[in-house]
Order: sequence, then structure tokens, then C-alpha cells
Amino acid sequence: MPKFDRWTLLFSVNSFAAAMLALWIGFAVGLPRPYWAMTTAYIVSQPLAGAVRSKALYRVLGTMLGGAAAVALVPALVNAPVLLCLALALWVGGCLAVSLLDRTPRSYVLMLAGYTAAIIGFPAVSQPSAIFDLAVWRVVEIGLGIVCATLVHSLVFPRPVGTVLRARLTAWLGEADRWALDVLKGADAQAFARDRRHLAAAASEIQMLAVHLPFDTSRLRETTGVVRALHERLLILIPLLSGLSDRMLALKDVRDPAARQALDAVVAWIEAGATRGPGLELIDHLRAEAATRRGGDWNALLVESLLVRLAETVQALAEGHALMVRFEDPDAPLSPALAAVTVTAGRRRMHSDFPLALLSGAAAAIAVLLSCAIWIVSGWSDGATAPVMAAVFCCFFAAMDDPVPAIRSFGIFTLVSLPLSALYMFAVLPAIDGFPLLVLTLAPPLLFIGLFIPNPKTMGAALAVLMGFCNAMALQETFSADFASFLNVNLGQFVGLGAAIFVTAAMRSMSIDAGARRLLSRTWKGLARLARARNAPEPAAFAATLVDRLGLLTPKLAAVGERHDLVGVDVLRDLRVGMNLVAVQGARGEVSGPARASLDAVLDGIGDHYAALSAGRRQPPHADLLARLDQALTRMGQTAFVPGGVTGLVGLRRNLFPDAPAFNPEPAA
Repeated sequence: MPKFDRWTLLFSVNSFAAAMLALWIGFAVGLPRPYWAMTTAYIVSQPLAGAVRSKALYRVLGTMLGGAAAVALVPALVNAPVLLCLALALWVGGCLAVSLLDRTPRSYVLMLAGYTAAIIGFPAVSQPSAIFDLAVWRVVEIGLGIVCATLVHSLVFPRPVGTVLRARLTAWLGEADRWALDVLKGADAQAFARDRRHLAAAASEIQMLAVHLPFDTSRLRETTGVVRALHERLLILIPLLSGLSDRMLALKDVRDPAARQALDAVVAWIEAGATRGPGLELIDHLRAEAATRRGGDWNALLVESLLVRLAETVQALAEGHALMVRFEDPDAPLSPALAAVTVTAGRRRMHSDFPLALLSGAAAAIAVLLSCAIWIVSGWSDGATAPVMAAVFCCFFAAMDDPVPAIRSFGIFTLVSLPLSALYMFAVLPAIDGFPLLVLTLAPPLLFIGLFIPNPKTMGAALAVLMGFCNAMALQETFSADFASFLNVNLGQFVGLGAAIFVTAAMRSMSIDAGARRLLSRTWKGLARLARARNAPEPAAFAATLVDRLGLLTPKLAAVGERHDLVGVDVLRDLRVGMNLVAVQGARGEVSGPARASLDAVLDGIGDHYAALSAGRRQPPHADLLARLDQALTRMGQTAFVPGGVTGLVGLRRNLFPDAPAFNPEPAA
């Protein structure tokens, strides 16, 4: 039995209170299905108050949109059952496909709009004239559950998002400081892997939490712009520190006295708290020292690149610590430049996969149509439950590589809930009278199940048991225990489950290694497009997508082990290549003539290399690309000091040709 902390216990009590409040109001105002309000209160409930409020808003919008779609489709097509089924199936699939392109909680609007139309539309086929009333009642029932959950979780000992986010950001900034110190002090590879893994995994989590911050119950909701700006700095730190580690590896024991002194100064600055004032002086010193290394040999170029990376790292860490002070105290002063950044910082794009989203939507639509065919051909009076549940199951788990195990598990735990539901329907509920006794009898199972919802590992199973228990009892103002109806409705649920599993397994499921290959292919296509473009994207925006993919890929690559076609894949190296490409493109706009032509030749060669990788041709970079890189380094050494250009080229040479001989400017010329 797992241990439960006070927040878990409070969550279970609050969720039960919200569900009972929704059920009581539903009985009082005479809602036709008050148990929908009770179930919704549990579905909306989240451990964090801000998450409850944001999810409540998205759920209301999705429910209203789905209800409107059902009202529009059912009366118009009720006399053409095949067309009606096709229209509702396409609505479910289309909404799901679009929702999968946005991996933030906002996607809940369209996903819910899809299966809400199915929940309202299919049961209304037998009474199309009442579709408007059914849609209104469903919106009211769900809205009641949302309002009750929002009120209880916001007023009764709320757990603010800001408090959790502060802890995550503090830990993340501490991890960044530690990684920087590990790199500068020459720690072992295991320490690098640990630090990188922690930073990449936390990046997407922090972005998800930040989405809920404007809805928070704490004063920290006013600092949303600060969080976004801080998130950008920490995103940039991942490729910066990785590149710094590569330069340290290339130089091994740095013997250059000035460079060694600079490294020691950065270490001392980080250990002293990484404050912004001394950091600005350190940045100026590092850039001035880097400018003195122009036109030297390969070792001098590596030192120059190291110093530039050090300056960029110091800047990102200094700004990160300054923003963290502002986040903890919204009244703390902030420099004009950083204050302007907090206003303009926007939400960053996360990884999305349009073909996979389209395939998931098509699978959901076909599963709904298959369930409809079974319903219509068999003449099953209660068969409307089947397409409804097929839509729900396909939507719930569409974001997974292989949704089938999760759908199957949900069905198994729903089946587990049925004996408990039957016990209550046919033994417990007929023996009691009045709402207080109903609350007392429902408390033991619901409070116990509620303890497992906050834990991500047990949340799916707990919600399956809870939803199965609540929906099977179908509590209404007038109680009637009909065993035939109980079996019929639940049989329809499992027919929908079977259709969802069959279609998903045939069309949509993929193994972990197939998912890893797909993500890698998307990454390589993105790098090919970036290299062939001639305008540099904003570094933070580009890093956001690649770091998000890094967070998704790292556990997949660890799970597949030493698969022959994935051996040697280094996602972090691809991230470094991407950031170096951004630097080179930025430098391209500051040079002209032969220097620009040499940079264009490098970019075209890298674009061809990554296009070949994305097409499945796993081969090392062509030797001609090394010659292009060396020629570009020679020509950039003859121009005015452009830090990003030389540093980016050095980084590309190190990452694409780590075992190449040292650069010699004379043969390259």
C-alpha cells in the first residue's frame, strides 16, 4: 500500500465533497442525469488549484462546442442514419487530430468537443426532436460538476500552482548551476548525463505548469511573463552547457593561462550565487579575451569558441537568477532590458506531428463507424453506448505511441468496478433512503479511490474504476434497479472498447523504437530545413522545440536499448548542431562576399546531410563538408570579429567530424 501525504488526503476529501455537492444540486433542481455532474467533478479535479480552474474553463468551452455540433448534426441527418454516423465520426476524428497538434492543456477544448458530440448525439437518435433539450441538460450537468470542483478546490486549502512551480524552477536553476560547475571542473560523463537528463525532463513539465499559472490562486499568477522569460533562458542553457562540455573535452586540460583564469573566474562567480552585476563584467572580459584569438591555429579557435560559449553561459545564468528573484518577489527590481523581455516572452512551440495526428483522428473515426455498424446491423436498442465509448477511448489515449495497452487496462479496471456497482445498485441503495445516507454509503469507496488519482502511475486505473462505478449506478432522482438494463448498457461499453482496440491496433499503434525513429526523423527534417533557410530563427524558439523532442526521445532511446539502427544516435549532438546552425545563420547577415558564400556552402552541405538521414540513409557526413567547414573558418578568420560565426563553425566541425585532424588554415585557403 503506497503512503499518502496530506495533500493526497486533502485532494480525495475535496474531490468527494465537490462530487457530493454537484449530486445534491443535481437532485435539487431535477436534472435528468445528476450522476454526470458527480462524475465530471472527479474528472475535472486536479491536485493543483490553478490546474482545476484552467481545465474547468477548457472543459466548459469544449462541452459547449460539442453540444452545438450535436444540435446541428442530429436533426439535419436523423433520417439518414449512415450519414449521421459518418458526420459524427468525422467530427470526433477531426477534433481529435487538431487537438493533438497542441500538447498543452488547451488541446482539451477540441478533444472534449469531439467526444461530447458523440455522447449527446448518438443516444439522441431515437428522440431527435429533443436534441436541443438533451444538449442543454448535458452542458448544465457537466457545467455543474465543473463549478463545484472549481469552488471546492479553490476555496478549501487550495494548493497553488505557483508554489509547485517555484520549487521546480528553483531545482532546475540549481541543476543548471551544478551542470555548469561539473563541466568547468571536469566531472565524469555520468554526472553530465544525469544533469542533462534532469534539465531536459523538467523543461516540458515547467512549460505545462506555466500554462496554469494565470489561473492560480496565489499572487504568483502575476509573474507569468517572468516564468516564460526564465524558461527561455534555461532552455538555451541545455545546448550551451552541452557545447561547453564538448569544448572542454576537445581542449582536455586547458593550458592557456588566460583561458584557465577565465574558467576559474566563472566557477567562482557561480559558487558566489551567479548575480547579474558581476556577471556583466565577466561577460565583457570573456568577449574581449575571445576577440584576441582571431586568425590562430585550431587550438586558438577552440579557445576562442570556449570563451564565447562561457560568455553566453554566464549571460543565460545571470539573467536566469535575476528572473528567479523577480519570480519569488513580484516587487523586486528588474533591469529595463529584462523587464521588456518579460512583456514580450511568448509561449514556445512544442513538438507536434501532423501526419500522426491525422492518423489518430482517422483511427478514432473508423472505430466509431465500426461501432455504429454493429449497433445498426444488430438492431440493438441500447447500442448507442458502443460508438460513444469508442470515441471516448480513442480520444483519451491518442497521444501515446501504442494506445492499445492503456485502452485495454482502462477496460479491465472498468470491468473490475462492475461488481462493486452491482452490489450498490441491487443491495446497498435499495436499503437506504435520503441523501445523507447516500453520502455515507458512497464515502468509503469514493474516498479510497480518490487517494490514487493524484499519482500519475495510478491515476488511469483509479479514474477507470471511479467512472465505471459512478456511471454504472446512474444515480437519478427516481431510483430503479433494472438488471437487464445494467447488463445491456455495460455490454455496449465493452463493444466500444473492443472496436477502439481493434482499429487502433491495426492503424495507429507503434512500438517504442518506431516512435523513437519517427521523432528522430522529424528532428533531422527540421535541421535540414533550418540549414537550407537563410534567415536565422530566434534561438530560444528553436531550442524550445528541440529540447521538447529531447525530453520525449531520451526515455524512448533508453527503453529500446542497443537496437542496431539506433546505436550511435546522440540527440544532444543534434541539438548542439541546431544551435550552431542558428549562430552561423545569424553571422551570415553580418558578412558579405567570399565569407558569406563559404557559409552558404556549409549550410547547403549540412542540409543535404540531414535530409539524407531523415530519408533513412544513415551515413557519416561527406568529406566535402569538412573541406567547406575549413574554408569557411579560414574566410571568417579574415573578416571582422563576429563571435557567433566562428563559434558556430567550430561547433559544427566538432560535432559532425569529432575525429577529424586539427584545422589548418593554410591548406583550407
